[in-house]
Amino acid sequence: MSVHSDKYRIVSPELTVKAMRDSGYKDTAHALAELIDNSIDAKADLVEVFACEAPVQLKTRVSYRVEEIAVLDNGHGMNAETLRRSLKYGDGSGNGNDGEPRIGKFGMGLPNSSLSQCTQVEVWSWTNGPGNALYTFLNLDQIRKGQENVPDPEHKPVPEYWRRLSNGLDRSGTLVLWTDLDRVNWYGAAATLRHTEELIGRIYRKFLDTGRVQIRMAPVRDGQVIEGGEYYAAPNDPLYLMKETCTPPPFNSKPMFQAFELGDPERPGFQSFQIADKDGIRHTVTVRAAMARPEARIRDIPGHPWPQDAKSNKDAGHQKWGKHAERNVGISLIREDRELLLDSAWAESDVRERWWGVEVSFPKALDDIFGVTNNKQSATVFESLARLNWEAELDEGETYKAYKDRLKELGDPRLPLIDLANHIRTSLLRPMRAKIKAQTKGIRGDSGERHPDRAARQATNAIRKRQEDGHTTKEDLASRGQSEDEKRKEQVDNLVARHHVDPAAATKIVDHSLKLGLLANWITSSQDTEAFFTIDPMTSILQVAFNSDHVLHGRLMAVMEEVPSDSSSEDLRERLAQVATTFQLLLFSWARMEKETSDPERLKIVKDARRDWGSYARDFIEDGDF
Repeated sequence: MSVHSDKYRIVSPELTVKAMRDSGYKDTAHALAELIDNSIDAKADLVEVFACEAPVQLKTRVSYRVEEIAVLDNGHGMNAETLRRSLKYGDGSGNGNDGEPRIGKFGMGLPNSSLSQCTQVEVWSWTNGPGNALYTFLNLDQIRKGQENVPDPEHKPVPEYWRRLSNGLDRSGTLVLWTDLDRVNWYGAAATLRHTEELIGRIYRKFLDTGRVQIRMAPVRDGQVIEGGEYYAAPNDPLYLMKETCTPPPFNSKPMFQAFELGDPERPGFQSFQIADKDGIRHTVTVRAAMARPEARIRDIPGHPWPQDAKSNKDAGHQKWGKHAERNVGISLIREDRELLLDSAWAESDVRERWWGVEVSFPKALDDIFGVTNNKQSATVFESLARLNWEAELDEGETYKAYKDRLKELGDPRLPLIDLANHIRTSLLRPMRAKIKAQTKGIRGDSGERHPDRAARQATNAIRKRQEDGHTTKEDLASRGQSEDEKRKEQVDNLVARHHVDPAAATKIVDHSLKLGLLANWITSSQDTEAFFTIDPMTSILQVAFNSDHVLHGRLMAVMEEVPSDSSSEDLRERLAQVATTFQLLLFSWARMEKETSDPERLKIVKDARRDWGSYARDFIEDGDF
């Protein structure tokens, strides 16, 4: 080779280094996950993550900054050949589909993740005691200077420093050490680990929940684990079905969600699909779904009180567990029991999206079908389906089957997953959202509204006054003979059957009304009618049901009731203007109805109704203190 041949290399060492570093890891936590993957594949049941900090003198004070990060496990360790290959890009013992239930596949994790965060990675691995460890490393400066091979492993005992810090050093294992942390996202040791806690707990929740592995998080200062600073990662389950998790109390020791029925009575909340790989071999993909239990969203359900430190007059979304759920919105994609990503693109812009969870699990044999990337942070094909509107892609007159046939001819990579995606969107998310919306229907007191019962109280006063003046109805007379239990049953049954309110929520609504002696109630629900409200046929209470499917709901009630707590003065003024305009248009619509009523007898009925309604409105409104 000519001495000048280096100038014609396809890839220069400098570009090689840049490619190694710009590997797409979202943050330090995701990079650390690659090392934990290797530990789990090595059959470790204990993985220890150390963040070691040192003092840094600032202008007016001393701060601490992480200088080293280490991951130590008690797995089976590596021999010299495997150790050397583990630091080679595109190699490694996990490469290929050999049927082993390993997380790794691409042979990229150890070097790729390490050099994305630091300029030197060192590895010790042993199969016969840490004193007999083998050692090798990668250094970016040496690679820039033209180093092409991973250094041959040498015998080098695990340093005493790490032996002293470890709780589980065993006869076999591996230690990975990152130094010169020029790309670590956080500064102090505790902060570095704190920012990894929820992610690590979520990625490995299935391993943690079943006890297959423990992950010790240990911040280190002055050569010692910081007193009171270490902890073991707890599962972070976005389906909130696990019992012992990192969810805030009271749901740290009991499930916050319940399985959403998917049609299999033997496995509630489970559904299986058969999807073929590129060779036509079919594999099982499992979908799980869950939604919030009533007690997670509704205060003071009997037997399920909220904690004493729960924020008063705030709904569940403002509580600690609601904030936790807000960080777990989306569909969790699971590969070989390890989470690849939590895809929030499937969620709508509604605060209630936090109250459902969906998990899609698939084997690594379907990596190409799902579009799994080599850093195991994305599944590009599956993610693209969150934004798919197949109806918009149809040619004129084309059926769904013809559309799929066309995709097959084009070799569209989305085709194998389209049926799964449509099922999730239409047969799963749609009914779950409806149930979640109905779960707290009619419960306005926890929403932050200042006077949720004001209209009902005033209406009750007006009804009683009219009764005293002799204006009684047949319902008034019938209700006098009802016991409180009979009234409760009538009203709860109405809310559950007619308006699809969760039974626990319905019971709370009715108990609240009975306690206050209310004779009127207001509820919003979907109704198949052109009327913008209906009157429920009940004896014990006057219940008005506003039609959420009517245009007036979005223009009037939603504008008034669904006001964000951080609304600006300008936004509030705009809302008031919209309500005033809508009310004026409502009266104009009545006036036009009268003008278009040509039958004299019908016109007389309409005018009488307008006059009578005005009279009733005076009785209900004029004495109101609001």
